[in-house]
Amino acid sequence: CGWVPKCDNCDVSLTLHKNMNQLTCHYCGFTYAVPTKCPNCGETDLRGRGYGTEKIEDQFAQLFPEAKIARMDLDTTRTKNAYERIIHDFSQGRSNVLIGTQMVTKGLDFDKVSVVGILNADAMLNYPDFRAYEQAFMMMAQVSGRAGRKGKRGLVLLQTTSPELPVIGQVVRNDYPAFYADLQEERRLFRYPPFYRLVYVYLKHAKEQVAETAGIELGSRLRQLFGDRVLGPDKPAVARVKTLHIRKLVLKLEPSLSGEQVRQCLRYAHAEMAKDKKYASLHVFYDVDPL
Repeated sequence: CGWVPKCDNCDVSLTLHKNMNQLTCHYCGFTYAVPTKCPNCGETDLRGRGYGTEKIEDQFAQLFPEAKIARMDLDTTRTKNAYERIIHDFSQGRSNVLIGTQMVTKGLDFDKVSVVGILNADAMLNYPDFRAYEQAFMMMAQVSGRAGRKGKRGLVLLQTTSPELPVIGQVVRNDYPAFYADLQEERRLFRYPPFYRLVYVYLKHAKEQVAETAGIELGSRLRQLFGDRVLGPDKPAVARVKTLHIRKLVLKLEPSLSGEQVRQCLRYAHAEMAKDKKYASLHVFYDVDPL
């Protein structure tokens, strides 16, 4: 039926850890037992449908039973020296297939790697962040560089459902000047860094209705001071963490504006709203020039 297990404390789906036979929230760390039947339809034949590293490892082992597979992800690198051991075994040939998350793209140099596969590149490209293309291009270029080292030609396989996207062609051609030019124009048109500075304002409260009304009220006060530079409030991608509901405001500010005056305006708007007793336990956080 497509039922997806969710965390009771956070607005996120749970991750299945097959080797430990448990479901885990990667935001608050809470763990849950794997149900014996689906809470939605009652089916007892439960099957994972995601594309986690464990599942890819299982499918690869079925396709290539002779392969010596190593997996590098959060689970396999928890213990001391596990990261170094996996890299050492791969470099020495004790394993000849390395399956992993983004951590395999960082700074690894192996002589004999001839094939690199990037699965589901669309997940990186469609992430709801204005830096998604930049980060995806960087990551795909890095992992592509793992193949064909020491003067030997390698093969890179890139899986995507959107091959017509300019960024895909730019990755394939390693055309970073064209990618930079496109990205720069897009950032300028939509008022993003480096042409504008960003300030994220997060409001958190145990009651969703209080978080909602606080976001609306603070947004209204900030618009009186900053005009159309204020966007929101809206729900972030993860709208509840550790039982706290979250709302988010975004300020897009010209670099010429005085930082001290901006701080004074933010403090003033927050202080005026805090006079209302219903916001006594409201948490407000500011992320300036978010990374």
